[in-house]
Amino acid sequence: MPDMTLKKKRMDRAGYLEQLRCHEERLRAAASDPMRLKYHLQPPMGWLNDPNGLCQKDGVYHIYHQYVPFYPELCSVLWGHVTTRDFIHYEVQEPAVYPDTDWDQNGAYSGCAFVENGTMYVYYTGNVRHADRDYDYITAGREQNTILIASEDGFHFSGKRLLMRNEDYPSDLSLHVRDPKVFRENGRYYMIQGARDRKGRGSILLFESGDLLNWSSKLRFHTKEPFGYMWECPNYLNVDGKQFLIACPQEYRQAEETLVKDNRCGYFPLKYDFEGTEYELGEYRTLDRGFDFYAPQVFRDEAGRWILLGWMSTPDADYDCEVTVKNGWVHAMTIPRELYVNEAGRLCQRPLKELEGMRDEICSGRFEAGAGFEAEVSPCFELKISMDAPEREFELLLRESARLAYRDSILRLDLTGCGAGRKERSVRLSKVRDLWILSDTSSVEIFVNGGEEVFTARVYHSMEKLRVRCASETGGGTMELYRLTVSP
Repeated sequence: MPDMTLKKKRMDRAGYLEQLRCHEERLRAAASDPMRLKYHLQPPMGWLNDPNGLCQKDGVYHIYHQYVPFYPELCSVLWGHVTTRDFIHYEVQEPAVYPDTDWDQNGAYSGCAFVENGTMYVYYTGNVRHADRDYDYITAGREQNTILIASEDGFHFSGKRLLMRNEDYPSDLSLHVRDPKVFRENGRYYMIQGARDRKGRGSILLFESGDLLNWSSKLRFHTKEPFGYMWECPNYLNVDGKQFLIACPQEYRQAEETLVKDNRCGYFPLKYDFEGTEYELGEYRTLDRGFDFYAPQVFRDEAGRWILLGWMSTPDADYDCEVTVKNGWVHAMTIPRELYVNEAGRLCQRPLKELEGMRDEICSGRFEAGAGFEAEVSPCFELKISMDAPEREFELLLRESARLAYRDSILRLDLTGCGAGRKERSVRLSKVRDLWILSDTSSVEIFVNGGEEVFTARVYHSMEKLRVRCASETGGGTMELYRLTVSP
């Protein structure tokens, strides 16, 4: 979340429209930035972060998101709104939620949408930060209010209804309780929220309801040992009978006792019948190994697919997230990804099938050991590779200074020369069977071994023509390379 300090004030629709009229130059500057992405969702100007309220209604996908339209000027957080039918062409709508009440005056924070019987129920966290004296904003000085609005069309919403305040959450919690996600299971409604207790332990709260309005606390999901001080942006999904909890733990220790200070996102396999209070959390796995992935939200569309969309950035990064700020905008969403479970029980990701509509084939076929392949492409391309010898070393050049290399059972993404401070991320793998890479003007998303592992990162390089090169001295394979274009 951008640091707007306590000076930020509530904003209603009239105030937004008044300010918008004064920012035509900024809109033009953002639109002309050469780093603008071609097929990713991005703000027309200002700051974008967490996807919110993802759903499909009457064939239309609604994507709401955290939005600071006049960033870096002081402004409370709104809910931006974008619609699409194909995840290639997006239509920017007027913001959907404004921080215009006492319950959300310092920001309409993250939340979800739940569609039932033609009505869209939207739940979100209203943020309030008191400024009458100094507070730590952990145990005092903050309100995290759970708020409900409803809509019949996704564009026009009812008045706000306050469902829960901090005093309605378990008494041992800090004032950090947020990011509601509502779902239905076994004929009942459930809500999960991320939480931090007063001892600095993260968890996910589970609430139960029979009417979507009145909620009671049921239990708390957490690991046996403390694992991060706050679990943000939780999601629950049941894929073919396999249950998972997705969360963004802040500052956690890995098995090797290494402290992970940069914010990451991952999932726990879950076993729970939603009847009693006994449950089992499996081993935590990272969803994305790259530099720029956080706060994903999942939803099930009208075709029954589980779709994930994530924020292509991360809070508190130690690298530059503001390369484009000089042109009036910053951040974007990942491509939409379909979630599925592989034979090993892993939650995997793959690009949504609709994105094939951008393909313009350049070349395909085999490449041999020692020769590799080379092709001249624009920054917007899709590359699929299948390795004959998945345990053998290789190197793939994605930009003039962006390399993906596999050596000594380590797959490394090196962006030292084009990452604006992003340097290297890696994962240990016994084999690399296949790669599926989507590149845009200033981003790259790499799906490894059927999407068991993923790397997402922003990259910044001004070359109009780039060369993709694969050098494999000991093993060949097959490849498909496409130019990606978005028709008007």
